[in-house]
Amino acid sequence: MNIHKLAEIISLSLTVPTILLSAVVIVIWGKSSLSALKSKQRTGADWLIMGVIVSFIGSSLDNVYWGLAWGADFLRMDSRDALFHHGVYANIPFRQIAGVIAAFCHIRGALSWSASKGLKDRPIHTIVLISGILCIVTCVSLLTLL
Repeated sequence: MNIHKLAEIISLSLTVPTILLSAVVIVIWGKSSLSALKSKQRTGADWLIMGVIVSFIGSSLDNVYWGLAWGADFLRMDSRDALFHHGVYANIPFRQIAGVIAAFCHIRGALSWSASKGLKDRPIHTIVLISGILCIVTCVSLLTLL
């Protein structure tokens, strides 16, 4: 067995506890996250909890999809090519959008904390704005390359 096959086995094996332990985090923090979501005045902790839930839901679903894709590759199944080809559709909601939402929640949590400590949050707002602009610029640039 070569080092690459060993790495694939380790990665596929770690997918199982990643998904299961993510589910435990979701169950433990789910009620608090729903309460925070329904709250009209969210605290920094509320935002952090919502970010954690979004992050773990996205991560666990991402791990399910890519665990199937890499499992199909490892087992040399016919579905391997289709799973890899369509993986971009799983990446958008489970990896990128969940990551953006989770980061937004964590930033809002940090802003709530910094406001209570009298710290300036302007640099954080600027970073969020710049990231949105860079997203649009990247999209337009890639579209012009087609």
